[in-house]
Amino acid sequence: MNIISNEIEPEFLGDHLVIAGSGNVAQNICKIAAIVGYQVTVIGHIAEKLTRERFPQARQLLLGNIVELLSSYEITEETSIVLVTHQHEFDEEALCAIINSPARYIGVLGNKRKVTAYFAKLNSMGVPEQVINRIHIPIGLDLGGERAAEIALAAVAEIQAVKYGRSGGFLINKFVARRKVIRDELF
Repeated sequence: MNIISNEIEPEFLGDHLVIAGSGNVAQNICKIAAIVGYQVTVIGHIAEKLTRERFPQARQLLLGNIVELLSSYEITEETSIVLVTHQHEFDEEALCAIINSPARYIGVLGNKRKVTAYFAKLNSMGVPEQVINRIHIPIGLDLGGERAAEIALAAVAEIQAVKYGRSGGFLINKFVARRKVIRDELF
């Protein structure tokens, strides 16, 4: 495990998740993502929140300018990125820095007002609509709940759905539809 630094480790293999922000939602996303096998990097600018005690599962903790650290991070097709910075302070700048990256998933914790502002900014920058449509904002599947852990669970579930090219719907609906087709073929 890497100690807190502002230097990015060399590339590592496999699925990895970059979390920009070190609040309670970020902490819970880190825990859940590590359980399902992601190598997690947490980037933050508040030293008191970006600690090994709060993020023991993270492979890497990067302290410093969030936008600069994200800009210099090696993002691949196996990288998922979640922007959950303190009071959304750096979300827009961070989004602009990574929008054209090859990241498999880009998610932002945001509300309707922020979403409108982010998309307007990206449109004014000339970012194509197909690129903008890749952004998951607000993050997460519609699982219900408002606590940090519930939001984190929904976010990681959405990241998994994107990874496997799935919609994130109920499995029983898929089973019932399949069972109906099989039954219809018999009669």
